[in-house]
Amino acid sequence: MDLVAAVDGGGTKTAAALADRAGRVTILPPGRGCNPQDDPDWATVLGGVLGALGRPVAAVLGLPGWGEVAAHDRAVAALVAAHLPGAEIVNDVELAWRGAFPEGEGVLILAGTGSMAWARGGVRVGGWGDLMGDEGSAFWIGQRALAGMAHAIDGRSGAFGFAQALGARLGCGVAGFAPLAWMMGQAHPRVAVAAVAREVDALAVAGDAVAQGILAAAGAELAGLGRVAAARAGSGAADWAAAGSVFASPFVMAAVAEGMGRAAVPARFSALGGGLWAAARRAGWDVAGAWEARVAAAT
Repeated sequence: MDLVAAVDGGGTKTAAALADRAGRVTILPPGRGCNPQDDPDWATVLGGVLGALGRPVAAVLGLPGWGEVAAHDRAVAALVAAHLPGAEIVNDVELAWRGAFPEGEGVLILAGTGSMAWARGGVRVGGWGDLMGDEGSAFWIGQRALAGMAHAIDGRSGAFGFAQALGARLGCGVAGFAPLAWMMGQAHPRVAVAAVAREVDALAVAGDAVAQGILAAAGAELAGLGRVAAARAGSGAADWAAAGSVFASPFVMAAVAEGMGRAAVPARFSALGGGLWAAARRAGWDVAGAWEARVAAAT
């Protein structure tokens, strides 16, 4: 049976799927993040995912960090070639943009572990990593929340209630240097800090004003990425779509919509679905109508 494949890699998770000519989709078990910029075991993770795909007739892979560090690109390309010769590799945010706007119009704002905006012509804004950027991302939110906890414990802010609530959710409390011990005990610190964003959103939903303020600031940063991407692509007040775990927060979504001057439009496909669509086109398949609808619904 002829199959096409797609991989949507990220800093936290690596997802993969296969589709046949009828649009039937098989979602494979996800792997851990596969970003070569922050995970020394990225090749093991990515190799395992690629090996599970078999030999599809075409594949499109969206991988974190692609196009940013030449040495990493060479290593990734060699690994992919060993498993899937002829596969197309793009940046993971470009894959999400292709899924949202297959016809090439609009701005994709992605906020997961990192953050970036993408628009037509290969315009990308952001994505500089947690040391230089990734504004509005899950890591950015988590880092600010943890810093806020430290400030409150020191007495440098009046947000001790927020610190207590966050410490309780993380299971470390706020006694002494307990949050620091929690941080030092994480096997994958970047992923652990990014995961704190979920706890911040939960506190915001419960009415914590400090948490709400952090998420509103994240939304403002993300909208800034989107506006610059639209301007550089010559799109003006472009439609935009959201991707990534951070947009599960209604506070972030509302703040980005305010900053962009309009609500997000629904993505036509997920990143994984967009990858399957692009791979099927590479294979010369008819992807209109029923095929597209089945893949969009399954991914």
